[in-house]
Amino acid sequence: ERGELQLSLAKENFLYIESAENYVVIWYLKNNLIRKQMIRNTMQRMTQLLQGTSVMRCHRSYLVNMDQVKVLRREKEGFFVEMGVSGVPDLPVSKTYSDSILKWLSM
Repeated sequence: ERGELQLSLAKENFLYIESAENYVVIWYLKNNLIRKQMIRNTMQRMTQLLQGTSVMRCHRSYLVNMDQVKVLRREKEGFFVEMGVSGVPDLPVSKTYSDSILKWLSM
């Protein structure tokens, strides 16, 4: 938020970002273990910073690294993305973002 670097990750270790009011929680892998780092920033700002990368908004509360997505699953409640990493929950895909997620996966 203040232009200070608080966390630097290799793209292949980054999993997803979760909204937490005026903070975001960045979920990533370190030595094959799931880690998280909370930083003061907004989802809107993170979306802008990551525009043009493989990180996409899938829900108002989540940004997901599409390179980590293994499965897009449709259920009666809607779409979910699976990462294929043990301990990482399936993330919801809202109707607002489902078209862009489907388009990415069909490339």
